[in-house]
Amino acid sequence: MPDLFAHFASGYLIGRIPSIRSWSAFLTLGAILPDLLTRIPEIILDRFLGIPIYHFVEIFHSPLCLLLTSFAISLLIEHRARSKAFLSIFLGSTIHVVLDLMQKQFGSAIYMPFFPFSLDKVQWGLFHFNASIVFFPLLLILVFAAWILPDALRKHRR
Repeated sequence: MPDLFAHFASGYLIGRIPSIRSWSAFLTLGAILPDLLTRIPEIILDRFLGIPIYHFVEIFHSPLCLLLTSFAISLLIEHRARSKAFLSIFLGSTIHVVLDLMQKQFGSAIYMPFFPFSLDKVQWGLFHFNASIVFFPLLLILVFAAWILPDALRKHRR
């Protein structure tokens, strides 16, 4: 849960930049999309039903699969907004993958960023995979502040 919140916070906080704020919902969706595509099927099918699908869904942390998924989702958006929605979703999912690649996993690397061109697994090992637990309170405060402060400042200016 803290890891998913860390990804949500990364998309949400970057989406608060004024020039891209109108696309923050798509950016935030993209930031959690890789985990939605892998963890939900893994929990339901593998943990509850005993169908081993981990090796099938792990590709959803690769940029090419996320590019195709972002494109497919953007097709559900009105034509005029489709390209910006696609770019926002893909940017958010790319941020997610970069953050995951920075983690030092328990054991060996688990992400294949070059799939389908290579099955090599990569990790940069900059921080422990449970670091999101430590940073959860700070991220919660930052998200809450980014959510509340702009409205409070706008009311104060009136």
